[in-house]
Amino acid sequence: MVSGFVTLIVFVLALGGMIFLHELGHFIAARWAKIEVEEFGFGLPPRAFGFWRTKGFLIFNKQRVEIPKNFDVGFDWTSVLKKTSVATVDQEGEKYILRTLEFGAEGKPTRTSARKIDQIIVRSNGEVVDASLQTALSTETVRIGRKNGAIEWKGEINEIHPGTLFSINWLPLGGFVRPKGENDPNIPGGLGAASPWKRLVVLFAGPLMNLLTAVIVFSFLISFEGISVPGSIKIDSIAGNSPAEQAGIQAGDILISINGQNVTEIDSAIAIIKANLDKPVEMVFDRNGEQVTLTATPLSTRKASEGALGVGLGYPTRPATFIESVSGGALVTGLQAATILYLPVALIQGVIAPEDARFIGFKGIFDMFDVAVEEDVSSRQEAAAAPAGAAAPTPTNWTLNLIGVLSISLGVMNLLPIPALDGGRILFTLPEILFRKRIPPQWENAVNGIAMLMLIGLMLFVNIMDFVDPAKIPTP
Repeated sequence: MVSGFVTLIVFVLALGGMIFLHELGHFIAARWAKIEVEEFGFGLPPRAFGFWRTKGFLIFNKQRVEIPKNFDVGFDWTSVLKKTSVATVDQEGEKYILRTLEFGAEGKPTRTSARKIDQIIVRSNGEVVDASLQTALSTETVRIGRKNGAIEWKGEINEIHPGTLFSINWLPLGGFVRPKGENDPNIPGGLGAASPWKRLVVLFAGPLMNLLTAVIVFSFLISFEGISVPGSIKIDSIAGNSPAEQAGIQAGDILISINGQNVTEIDSAIAIIKANLDKPVEMVFDRNGEQVTLTATPLSTRKASEGALGVGLGYPTRPATFIESVSGGALVTGLQAATILYLPVALIQGVIAPEDARFIGFKGIFDMFDVAVEEDVSSRQEAAAAPAGAAAPTPTNWTLNLIGVLSISLGVMNLLPIPALDGGRILFTLPEILFRKRIPPQWENAVNGIAMLMLIGLMLFVNIMDFVDPAKIPTP
C-alpha cells in the first residue's frame, strides 16, 4: 500500500506544477511583448520573502536612471512616485546608475520613532500642579541603497519601472504572475496599456502552456510504451485471484484463438468471452514461441471493471520514432481537448449521465491521484517480483496519464469564454480588434469581479460536495 503522504506529495507537485507552468506561460509571453511584470511568485500568497529583483529604471527629473538588480528586494516603489526625493547616482558612459535613494515625511513607507518628554505644569509660586509623560512622534528619512554615488540629485520621481520581483510564498501550490497595470490602460508599460494583439498573446500563453505540457507528457508515454501493432492480442495484465490467474494465463502471452476461433482484434475477443459467460472456454496462446492451450471460465459474477476473466488486453508494441511520439502526443491532446468541449453536448443528448460528468474539487483530484499512484506502484512491484524467465507484467503509467488529462482540462477550461478566466478576458479584447473600439475598462473590471466571486462560490460548493458526496473514481 502507498501511504497517503506519498500521494499528497505527488498531488502537490503535479497540481502545483500545472498551475506554475500556466503562470509561467503568461510570464514568458509578457516579457516577450515587453510588458512589465511586477512580481512572479513561487507558490500562492501571502508572501514569505522576495529573493531576486531584475534590473529596472526610473525617470528622475525626466532623466532615465538605471536600477541595479536586487537594489531593494521587497520595497514598494509606488509609494514614492512623484515625491520629492534625493538620489545619488554614478555615471557609466551615457547611463546613470542609481546607488541610493532617500525620502522623508512626504514619502512612504517611513520609520516612525517615539520618545518620552517630561511635561511639568507649575503654579506661579512654583508648586507642581501636574507631571506626566507625553509621547512625541518624529518621522525619519528612509534611505535605500548601501553606497553613495558620485553625483547627487534632488527632485521628483516621474516614472518607476523597478523590474520583476521573484518571491517565495507560503502556500506551496503553483505560482502567480502580477503584470503591471493589469486592469488599468493608463499605466505606461502595463498589460492594460498594451496593444490588443499583445494582450491576446499573453492571455493565450497560459492555457497553451498547459496544452503543450500535455503534448510532452503523452509524447513521453508513447515513446516509453511504444506504438501498438494491431493483428494480434497481447495479455497486458492478470488480476489477482481471477479465472485467468487460476487457469495459468500469464502477462505477455499472445492470444491466438478462443474456442477454435482465431482472434486478431480486442473487440472480437471480448465479444466471444461475453458470449460464453460461466462456460469453460479453450484458449490458445503463443508463449515465448511455443503454443500453450489453457481453459478458463469467464464469470458473470465479476464486476464490469474487473472483467469476466480478469485480464487486461492490448496489442503488441514496437518502438516509436521521435516524430511518431510527438505527433501521437499532439493527437491524443487534441482528441482529449475535443472530448472535454463535447461534454456539454453529450450531457444534453443523454450520451453521458449527469452523475458521470460532475465537477470535482481538490479532494476529488487527490482521490484520483491516490488510485493512480497505488496502481503504478503495485504494477512495478509485481513486475519486480516476476519469476526469472517469465514475462513480467507491463508497469502502468496512470499517474502520468492523469497529469496529461488534468493539464488539458486546465488549458481548455481557461479558454472557455467565461469572465474572470483567460477566455473571458480574450472575449473582452476581441471587439477592440474587430471594431477598433475598446470596451470601457471599468465595465470589464466590474464583470470580471462579479464573475470571480461567482467562481469562488462554485469552487467552494464543489469542494464541499467532494466530502458530502464523494465522486466515484473510475480506473483507466
